[in-house]
Amino acid sequence: MPVRHPWRILIGVILAIVVAAVVVVAVVAPSTFELLAEGDTRDLREGKEPAPAAREPTVLILALDGVERPLLYDLLASGDLPELARLLGGREGERFPHAHLDDTALAPLPTSTITSWATIFTGVAPAEHGVAGNEYFVRAPEPRFVAPAPVSITAPDLVIQTYTDGYANNQLGAPTLYERVRARGRGAGTSWVAMSQYFRGADRLLLADRTVIADAFAAFLDDDDEPDDLEMFASLDREVIDNVIEELDGTPAPAILTVYLSGTDLFAHDSDTGPDAARRRYLREVIDPLVGDLRRALERQAALVDRHVVVVSDHGHTEVRHDARHALGTDDEDDPPSVVRGAGYRLRPFELDAGDARFDTVLAYGGALAYVYLADRAACGERGCDWSRPPRFAEDVVPLAEAFLAAHRDGTHAPSMKGSLDLILVRQPGSLGQGPFEVYLGGGRTEPLDEHLERHPRAEYVVFAERMLGLAVGPFGTHAGDILLVAHNGNEPDVDRRYYFSGRYYSWHGSPSRLDSEIPLIVAHPRKSAAELRSLVREVAGDRVDAAEITPLIERLLLR
Repeated sequence: MPVRHPWRILIGVILAIVVAAVVVVAVVAPSTFELLAEGDTRDLREGKEPAPAAREPTVLILALDGVERPLLYDLLASGDLPELARLLGGREGERFPHAHLDDTALAPLPTSTITSWATIFTGVAPAEHGVAGNEYFVRAPEPRFVAPAPVSITAPDLVIQTYTDGYANNQLGAPTLYERVRARGRGAGTSWVAMSQYFRGADRLLLADRTVIADAFAAFLDDDDEPDDLEMFASLDREVIDNVIEELDGTPAPAILTVYLSGTDLFAHDSDTGPDAARRRYLREVIDPLVGDLRRALERQAALVDRHVVVVSDHGHTEVRHDARHALGTDDEDDPPSVVRGAGYRLRPFELDAGDARFDTVLAYGGALAYVYLADRAACGERGCDWSRPPRFAEDVVPLAEAFLAAHRDGTHAPSMKGSLDLILVRQPGSLGQGPFEVYLGGGRTEPLDEHLERHPRAEYVVFAERMLGLAVGPFGTHAGDILLVAHNGNEPDVDRRYYFSGRYYSWHGSPSRLDSEIPLIVAHPRKSAAELRSLVREVAGDRVDAAEITPLIERLLLR
C-alpha cells in the first residue's frame, strides 16, 4: 500500500506528546509514560547549575521551522510582524538599528528539517555529524534504518522517542552547541531547550503542555483531505511558549534559551492555500503574538537588557501538486519501488524493522531528494547481504542508475516517473561510498557535478556542488547513499512539472534551490548597532554564512 500521508503521522505524534496517556498508550514505548509523569519539563543534568550573573553574556535562539529568508524579511519590512520587530530592538522606518539581517545564510543539503537543525546546532556539515536526512540508512556496524522524521515509513513512536529517549540526539556524531559551550567550563551558564529535537548537553528540556486537546490529535490523524486547519498546529506552538513562560515565572532566565516553533512548517505542508499564503498567515496570526508573549516574560526579569537574540530557520518551501502523479511514493506499481524491482533488485520493505527480509537495495525519501543504498550483490547469500562492504560500481550501481534513467526518459517500470528527475547522481564506491557524487549520463558514463553545472547551469540552484561535498565527503558520507535522485522540483518554475519523494502534500523542500536553501539569520542586541553585529557575523563566517557556522557564531556571542 502506498504511504500517502506519512507526515500526518509525524505531526500527529508531536501533538501526541501533549495528549493524555490513554490516547498515547496504543502507539508509543513505555518510556513515554515517564515523560508524561514528569510533566512538561525535564531536568537533563543532575544538580543545578548556577544562574547566570547579571553581566554574563546570554542569548535567545528563536528557531522557526520552514521559513525562507525573503518571506520572513519581507514581513518584517512591511510591518506585519511588530512583536518580532520589538524583540529585535525596534524599527526606525525600514531600518532595524539594533539588528543585523543577514542576506547570505544557506541551509545544508538536503534542505530538510532534521539535517538542517543538526547542522545548525552542531556547527559541522552532515557528513561530519551523520544526520543525512529526515530518514536514511546506516550500513555499518549493524545495518539499520534511521527515521527521526519518518517520510516513507510509518514509525510514530520514533518522534516520541526523540523527546523521551533522545532518539535524534543519539544519531549525532558531533557535539551539540550546548556540549561545546559547556566544554569551555567557566562561564558556560545554564541552557534550556524548548521542543527542539537536539538538546544533548542542555540543562533543561521544555515540552508542550500535555493539556492540548486530545481530539486535535485524533482529527489530524483522520486523513480526510481537509488540511487547512491552522489551529491544529497553533495549539502546539502556543503550548510550547506557555510552558517556557511558566518556567520563567520565578526562575532566572538561562544563559542560552532555545525556543523551537514547528507550526509554520507543518501548516505549509498541509495547507491547500499554498506555502506562501499559509506561512504569511501563520507568522502573522500565531508566531508574532507568541513572540510578544515571550518578550514580555523575559522583560519582566530584565532578561533582554544585555541578551543577544538570534532568529534562524532550517529551510524554505516549494509548492507542489497534491496528487499521486507528482508524489513519488511507495506504490509498488508506479513509483520508485517498481523501478528497483523491475531492474532485478531486492528492495528493503518500507518498515523500520525489516526483520529477516533479505534485500540488496534501500530507499529513503526526503521531498526533493531520495537516497538509494546498494549492497555488493556478489556478497549476498541466504543470510542476506554484508552491508559493511561497498557495492560494485559496474555491477551494482550502474544497472540501477540506468533503470532510473530509463524511468525518467520513457517511464520504464514506472510510467508516472517519466520526466520526473532533474539529476541522477552516483559515486564510485571506494571506502563505503564516501567520495563525491557525479552526474550519471547513461551507459556507465559520469561527469563531475561542478563541470556538469558549468555546462548545464541551473539558475535556481545555489552553491550546489559545494554543499553536496558537505553531505557526501566525510566520516558519515555513506549515509547519503550510493545513488542520489534529484527530482524536478525547486529548479522548475512550473508547479505542474515538480515532483517529490513522499506522500501527497501541498509543499515540500529538500532541494538545492533558492526557495529551499536561503534561510534567515538575524542577530540583534539592544546595546549594539546593526553595523557592529554585521561585523561580528562577518568575523566568524566571512562573506557567506554556512549553516554550520551558526554554532560558532553563537559561541562567539557568548564570549565576553
